[in-house]
Amino acid sequence: MKTRKHFSCLHDLGLAVLTVTLVLGEVCPSSALASEAGRPQAPTLVECRERFLAHPEARESAMCFYQCAQAPPARDTVQRELTALVERHPDHGWLALVLGHVEHLTDRKAAEAPYQRAAMTFRRLQDAEGEVLAGMNLRVILLAQGRTAEAAEWTRRVVEVASASGRPELHARALIVEASQLYEVEQDLGRAFRVLKRAEALVFSDGGEGLKKQYLGVMSTVSERLGRLEEAADVNLRLAELARSTRDLFLEGHARFMLASLATRRLERDPTPEGRAQALVLARQALAAAENTGNQTQVTRALRITVAMLGDTPEERREADELLQRCMSLAELLDSNERRLACLWTRAVRRVAVDPAGAIQDADAALRLAVEGKDPLYLAWALRGRGTVAYRTQPLPEALRHAERALDAAEALRETQSDASSQAELLATWVGDYHRLAGWTLEASGATGRPATLPAREALTRAFAVSERLRARTLLDALVASRALASSEDTPERRAERGEVQRRLVAVQRRLLDASLEGGGRETALKELQELERHERDLRPAPRHGTPEFVSLEAVEQGLGEDEALLAFLVGDDVDVSGTSAGGAWVLAVTRGGTQVHRLPERTRLVAAATLFSGLVERRDDSELGAAAALHAQLLGPALAGLPPTVRRLLLVPDGPLHDLPFAALRERPDGPPLVARYELALVPSASLWRHWRQAPARAPGGEALVLADPDRAVRRPLARAVARERAGVFTEAAQLGALPEARREGHEVEDVLRGTHTPARLHVGTDASEHALKSTDLSSVRVLHLAAHAVVDAEAPERSALVLAPGSEEEDGILQPREIAELHLKGALVVLSACRSASGTVLPGEGVLSLARAFFEAGAHTVVASLWPLRDDEAAALVERFYRHLATGVSTSAALRAAQLEAMEDGLPPAAWAGLVVLGDASLVATTPLERGGMTTGALALATTALLVFIGVVLGARRRARGGARS
Repeated sequence: MKTRKHFSCLHDLGLAVLTVTLVLGEVCPSSALASEAGRPQAPTLVECRERFLAHPEARESAMCFYQCAQAPPARDTVQRELTALVERHPDHGWLALVLGHVEHLTDRKAAEAPYQRAAMTFRRLQDAEGEVLAGMNLRVILLAQGRTAEAAEWTRRVVEVASASGRPELHARALIVEASQLYEVEQDLGRAFRVLKRAEALVFSDGGEGLKKQYLGVMSTVSERLGRLEEAADVNLRLAELARSTRDLFLEGHARFMLASLATRRLERDPTPEGRAQALVLARQALAAAENTGNQTQVTRALRITVAMLGDTPEERREADELLQRCMSLAELLDSNERRLACLWTRAVRRVAVDPAGAIQDADAALRLAVEGKDPLYLAWALRGRGTVAYRTQPLPEALRHAERALDAAEALRETQSDASSQAELLATWVGDYHRLAGWTLEASGATGRPATLPAREALTRAFAVSERLRARTLLDALVASRALASSEDTPERRAERGEVQRRLVAVQRRLLDASLEGGGRETALKELQELERHERDLRPAPRHGTPEFVSLEAVEQGLGEDEALLAFLVGDDVDVSGTSAGGAWVLAVTRGGTQVHRLPERTRLVAAATLFSGLVERRDDSELGAAAALHAQLLGPALAGLPPTVRRLLLVPDGPLHDLPFAALRERPDGPPLVARYELALVPSASLWRHWRQAPARAPGGEALVLADPDRAVRRPLARAVARERAGVFTEAAQLGALPEARREGHEVEDVLRGTHTPARLHVGTDASEHALKSTDLSSVRVLHLAAHAVVDAEAPERSALVLAPGSEEEDGILQPREIAELHLKGALVVLSACRSASGTVLPGEGVLSLARAFFEAGAHTVVASLWPLRDDEAAALVERFYRHLATGVSTSAALRAAQLEAMEDGLPPAAWAGLVVLGDASLVATTPLERGGMTTGALALATTALLVFIGVVLGARRRARGGARS
């Protein structure tokens, strides 16, 4: 496998190969030459001999010979001298190591033998530092020869020895090497990032400046490639300041370039004129810093990014032409295909308007170089650039071909990641490319007025397929691809080790839940928690990949009922930073009778509108009505107008800012009824997952409901608990969260309602509503899992979000987190999370909301009812009780929630009290059926209920309008 070359491969010059930074002074064995002004003189061979005779065991005595060998005329003589010394002193590992350094100056391959000898000598002498340094340099030699397996083995050995040495700085250095191996060779960005995080505390506790530079240099690249742009910016600001304070021009140049590169990445995500101007300022700073270094590779990189940010005024065009000419000349001087490729694709984009043929020629040349280089990242970038050029210069099908190949390359990068979260993070950086391809495909059908080059049906089918490739991929893999594939890595030993780590996690979190833990004790516990979390993630089975089972548009159409429509949203930008179409925003309205597509306002406009609407809903004064009508018109108006009159249920596949939107509260007119008065509603992560749930075999009647309500964590402190008004909290205060008396009443009500069904409830409240009770229950027969409790949502660390239960045993902490939820082995159950924000959380582009509800899908649930925002305890209890009364009649989950929400509106409650509760997943799931009573069958009862709901929906709008005014 080809390895990438950049400065992070090179180790600190303790005893490593960094020849580019050594300076030439007085040389040996010839007569002294004048040194450059201000530079120290190198020692002579005679001086090195004298030092060695005086202090033969000192590593500095051996290093003297390397310093002497910096001048080419001296190297052969020094090499012979060192070879003789090594033979006379077979136990002197430092002599063998320095001989490797000297050999490396002229022949890297020749350096292997002395490095190998040094490593073995140090191992025999149990000199950890020597073996680590020798192994690090040997790894570099092996990678240069393409011997990646041997390099990986030496990396493992280096980490093992350094870890056992008990020396923090040595351990940190080895971890940085391990991260470099993971990133550069295995391209596993997620694991590299976690390894670097393990090293961070060691580096910045008492590490030297050189070690800090090395760490920050590698971390800057890894975090940027992983899409953690804010973290990467912070790292590079620290690196730039450290480099400036130590007068390290090379590293400062690198940091300035990375800051400019990150600005362009942010600009791709949020294209604004202000962002472009800021990116150009940073690019010019990077170019100035690169010129100061004299390093032509840095100059070439900075030239390219400056050109990319220049505009189209005559002055900027002239400047861009001059800089591009320099860029190409330097790339040829460096004989670097990587630099040629970058300069070519940048020139291609700028030539599009003035020289289409030349732009195509440049783009094709860049693509050929990317294919030859076999780096999947550069190939994906080159294909993206080729597609952009084709879109502006050639027939649209040619642009579609290259854009689709770019997605193939991006997904190949995704497959290199060893854990699901890293896969999702990496793919999130390519979301714009999916929007671009889907939008261009719809344009090809004539949807935007452009001449049609694809039949309309083919364009719809292909655009839908692109949207499915984008959505909730790791969840789809977890539920579908892994079913038939075993993981060879998930051995009993690894499972046992992971179990031990999980037990330690529980112990640490129990300490953190102790309110008396303060100051340094809490900080120490948090650091321990972070280390354990990273270790636990590394021990998880790697994602298991099969052939992706994406549903086709035709299969969705055939699978929908006559009363259903699926609305798949694609929310992209209209244009990208180059002024090229970025695909725009669309909604595909799919029914059993066919599919229609409608254009939407672009992402930035929808972000603003959705944020405004949600804020107005929180005010509880009807001030949101105008915004509700405006959003309805923008998102749903044309799509709903084209639906068959038989449609009664909408399956909404959101994207971007629509994930947190309370669709139920949208309305056609400010004085009209809300959307839920007309339709049952459900949110689904993707059509492929909807098909997966819908096609699952029906379960036999029966089973039970498990209800946990108002957990009481005060097992050993029978103190009165404060009453909470909202079901909310923060992690560090979980132990002090108030009681939820309405949740307890809710639990009893659910138990009473389900007593008349084929799914009776088993209720746990207070200290019995525990994590232990949940985990120890055989969930295979559970049809409904109801949790009425506090929830903690951590947007910065989604995997720390949790439902707060009672512990129930010393082995549990009561903090039920996603990694634990995913192992509950639910089998098609309905899960009701009567807890704050259980359907919300960090929105990862493409993957969707990293919520607590999502974890229950991983556990096997088919339908989850959860909340988008904090719920008042009394309002949540009343709404959920109504939901269960309707569910007990045998209707679907979405019908039951709709009925409950309509009743809440009839009582005059504002949308804040009912619109935040949503159905996720399979809306059609019937969780229970009623026992027959008085001759009335389930079907008859359900029919009567449905008729009543329709009547309520018809009269609701008139009653609301008649009341008018704001409510208190």
